[in-house]
Amino acid sequence: MFGYVTADLSLLDEGQRLRYQGCYCGLCHALRREGSPLCRLAVNFDMVFLILLLSSLYDGEEASGTARCPANPFKRQFYFQTRWSGYGAAMSVILLHHKCLDDWHDDRNLIRLCESRLFRRPSRRLSQAYPRQSGTVADCLRRLSALEAKGDPEPDLAANLFAKLLGELFVPDPQDHWADDLRAIGEGLGRFIYLADAAADLKEDLRRRRYNPLSGLAPGGVFPAAFRQDLTVLLGEAAAAFERLPLLEDTALLRSILYAGVWRRLDQAMPDETQK
Repeated sequence: MFGYVTADLSLLDEGQRLRYQGCYCGLCHALRREGSPLCRLAVNFDMVFLILLLSSLYDGEEASGTARCPANPFKRQFYFQTRWSGYGAAMSVILLHHKCLDDWHDDRNLIRLCESRLFRRPSRRLSQAYPRQSGTVADCLRRLSALEAKGDPEPDLAANLFAKLLGELFVPDPQDHWADDLRAIGEGLGRFIYLADAAADLKEDLRRRRYNPLSGLAPGGVFPAAFRQDLTVLLGEAAAAFERLPLLEDTALLRSILYAGVWRRLDQAMPDETQK
């Protein structure tokens, strides 16, 4: 379900691509520091967006450098970190651990159970440091599983649960002046991601007779012409809150992700249905 909040690299200039990849590498290094070398498996571009957003909103120092890593052992890669890189790493570990546990409970997937045990210790420690976020993730995933097991045909119920999950992760401090706007960005993205992911999976889910919350909206896997417009409205909620923030840097990069990059994965999966 994650992996939608990414940039379209073809739309970025050289400087933006360097910043984007540098933030990703910085998150990878932070995952090793916050958890363990294995926690690098939790690295994802969704949290890169959050790190860039928080770093732009709350001005602070950056630490940068170059380093080799298992993914690029022969060439040193540029990376940078801000004080929010650690937060993004913590949220990544918490998300992945709970998602592995959720997959195990739903499908009895032994691979996911083994993966969950790899992250159990760092996730437990980070959950103690961020009880609000961790508790929300666990509760929302549990309730999502119950809806899916029930076969609930109402997509808004599930989408709103995922919106709550992501919205809480976007708020480091609920007492902060910008907490409501940050939560609105996360919630708008959460609704979009859940429904976009369901749309991308619909034909395969219908073929395999699996639950999909959009099966009633698109019988036979054919979506109404207004489907993309409906998704655009959901992104509009996130965009409106985003534009209210007094961002200091990387604004063009962040806008590129929010207005264009988030569509990339869906358009690749459903080119005919989503580009009408």
